[in-house]
Amino acid sequence: MRVILNRLISATNFPIRRYAVRFSSSDTKPAENEKDPEKIEVVKKNIVVEKFGPIMTLNIDRQSSRNSLDIPTLREMAAAIDAFDKDKEAKVLVFNGEGGTFCSGFNMYEIGKEGYQNLKDAAMRLERRPLCDKITIAAVSGYAVAEGFELALSCDLRVIEDTAVLGCLGRRFGVPQSILGARKLTALIGLSPALDLLITGRLISGVDAHRLGLACKLTSTGTALGEAVKLAKSIVKFPENALIMDKMAAINSQLNPNSEDSMRDEAIMASLLGNAIEDMKEGVKKFQAGIGKHGKFYKLTEVPLKEWELEETVDEVTIEIKEKQTEKKDT
Repeated sequence: MRVILNRLISATNFPIRRYAVRFSSSDTKPAENEKDPEKIEVVKKNIVVEKFGPIMTLNIDRQSSRNSLDIPTLREMAAAIDAFDKDKEAKVLVFNGEGGTFCSGFNMYEIGKEGYQNLKDAAMRLERRPLCDKITIAAVSGYAVAEGFELALSCDLRVIEDTAVLGCLGRRFGVPQSILGARKLTALIGLSPALDLLITGRLISGVDAHRLGLACKLTSTGTALGEAVKLAKSIVKFPENALIMDKMAAINSQLNPNSEDSMRDEAIMASLLGNAIEDMKEGVKKFQAGIGKHGKFYKLTEVPLKEWELEETVDEVTIEIKEKQTEKKDT
């Protein structure tokens, strides 16, 4: 999937500055063992982070277990999300699951080995509302169940494939919604349909999720990541301060009323207001210059034209002057 995405982005004019970061789930061997290839331990890689300009993708890569979440993976995800929040150039984070599955939730073998509470503690970063101050998008394909469903709900926007499968599969084994999924689901689709999914544990398709309002875009199989990145590209052109302020105001009205999180977010919004005012000043200048008028959302930023885009023009002023001189001679 990432290969297809790389080709899609490289085919556009979008400026690309890309690097990949892999977070290791285990410590490397001592230096003396590195000299002997036979003694080098193969390090398991759970998370792959890639950056395309202002867009960052976080890919869960545990395909053998349908991208389930164990304690090392949860810690790596927390570190990657925090790194995104601190990266001044990164504007949008896209969550994706490798191998055609978004995320199957907590690894049940890990729960038996480490205990449920230890996994929940490792997943504490995912409980934050909102998940990040900046924009997050879930590219949902295959299974997004149990805590994987909750992870998708934690994102601001969801691009869901029509054949995706979503639901509270933890209901079968008595595992509750571990990262505030019940609260988030109810805020997104309302109490009655949320109770239906929470109580019965029944699975829904991507089409059903779109009908319920969980998907901002319904797409075909194998295209969720590409469509999510396209959506991200359409978002990064907007001034960021006002965007974050409006996002937090909306989330606070549903998820954080009269809470410490709400007070924190209001403080962030207040700090962003000064920068938003500066953005507005630039916006007024753009409007006066004709940029974005009549509801246009394209060409909101000035981009130098390439040589092949420049058109030859005819100097009509010279012709007009000659015509006026001819009229004077006749008189």
